[in-house]
Amino acid sequence: MRKDLLTRNEVLELLSIKQSTLYAYVSRGMIKTAPHPDGRKSLYYRTDVERVRSRKRGRPSQAAAAESTMHWGAPVVASAITQVTASGPLYRGRSAVDAARAGVSFESVAQLLITGVWQDNFAPWPAIETPEDVRRLLHCYQDLQVAGDIGDLLGMVTFALGMQGRGMGEIADGASVPAARLLMQTMAGCLGLLQSTRRFAVRRPYESLAAFILRINGIEVTPESMRALNGAMIVLADNELAPATFAARIAASTNADLFNCVAAAIGSHVGFSTGTATKKVESALLQTTSTKDLAERKDLVKEYGASLFGFNHPMYPGGDPRADVILDVIRTLPKLNAGTRNTLAFLDDIRSQQQAYPGVAVALVALARALGMPDGSATAIWILSRTSGWVAHVLEQRTMGFLLRPRAKFVGSHGV
Repeated sequence: MRKDLLTRNEVLELLSIKQSTLYAYVSRGMIKTAPHPDGRKSLYYRTDVERVRSRKRGRPSQAAAAESTMHWGAPVVASAITQVTASGPLYRGRSAVDAARAGVSFESVAQLLITGVWQDNFAPWPAIETPEDVRRLLHCYQDLQVAGDIGDLLGMVTFALGMQGRGMGEIADGASVPAARLLMQTMAGCLGLLQSTRRFAVRRPYESLAAFILRINGIEVTPESMRALNGAMIVLADNELAPATFAARIAASTNADLFNCVAAAIGSHVGFSTGTATKKVESALLQTTSTKDLAERKDLVKEYGASLFGFNHPMYPGGDPRADVILDVIRTLPKLNAGTRNTLAFLDDIRSQQQAYPGVAVALVALARALGMPDGSATAIWILSRTSGWVAHVLEQRTMGFLLRPRAKFVGSHGV
C-alpha cells in the first residue's frame, strides 16, 4: 500500500531536484510537511509532491500532454456545470457551500444542476411509482445484509430501472428529468434495506428526499436534522470531473440512456480509491469512537489518511469546504452522543496537529452516526446526492455530439 507521506530522499528523486529547491517549495507553501517519527526530520505529503511534479513537466508534446492530463492534469472536457474553487464548488455560478449553510433544499439544487433553472422556493416532487418489477427484485434482498454492498445494490437497481423499455423511453420521450427523480427516489427507498426491518421504503406524495430518508431511519424531522441532511446532500451533488462523473460522460457520449450512464458512474464511484472511503471510515477509522481508541488512530491518519479515508483532497489543499460544512451542521444538532463529540474533537486535533484536513467521506460518516443511521447509509446518501450531478453531466455531454474516445500509447508487450 502506498503511503501518503514521502521521505526527503524520495521527494528529491521523484522531482529530480536539489535539497535547496525542496526547501524553497516548502517555504512557499507548495509542499506541506509532517513531523518524522524521529523528531528531527520532516516528511512530505505525496499529493503536494505529485502536484509540483505535474507542473514541472513544462510544455510537452501533444501525446505527452494528453497522457499527463489524465493524472490530475489540465482540463479535458468543457463544462458549464460546476467550477471548483478554494471556497467550494459553484453550481452554475451559485455557491454550493452557501446554499448548504442557508438551508436550501436538495431538490432545488438538483433542479439547478439538471435543468439550469433556479427555484427560490422548493417545489416538491410529485409521487413517482417505482416500477413493480424493480420492487420485486428488491424484495429478494430483504433477508440479506446489504450494508457492505449498498453501492453495488444501487448500481443493480439503476440498471433494473432502465429495463422494460424505460431506458429507451427516457431518450425517445425526452423524459430525463422524471427519470432522474425516479432514480433518486428509488435510491432513497433502498435505505430501508439497511434497517432492521429490511424493507424497501416508499416515498409519500410530495415528501422531500431529506424528510423521506429521516423517516426511513426513524429520525425526527426537525429544522436541524433537515438542514444537516440537505446541506450534506447539496455539497455532495457534484465536484466537477470526478472519475465517476467522467465515466458517466463517456457513456453519454455513446448515446447510452440515462440509467446506463448513471450505472457506469456508480461502478466507478465504488472503486477502492474513491467512494468506498466511507466504508473504510466506518470499519477502520471510526469503528469505535472512544477517546482512547481515536487517539491511537492518529498515526493511521498520518500514514494513510489521504489514500484510505480521503483526507487532504488534492483539489482543496487548504481544507475541503464541503466537509467543513457537514461538520459544522453536525455541531448544530441537539443532544450529540459521546461518540460524535469524541469524533469532532479528534478531527479538530489532527487538523491542528498534523494538517490533516477531513474529506467528505469522514464528514458524511460522522453525520450519519450523529443522526443515528446504520452503516452503509453514508455510501448510499453520497451516491444518491451525486446522481443529480451525474445526470447534469450526461445531459450536457449529449449536447456536444462527439464520442469521448482517447487513444492509448502503445509501449510494447514487455515479454508477455
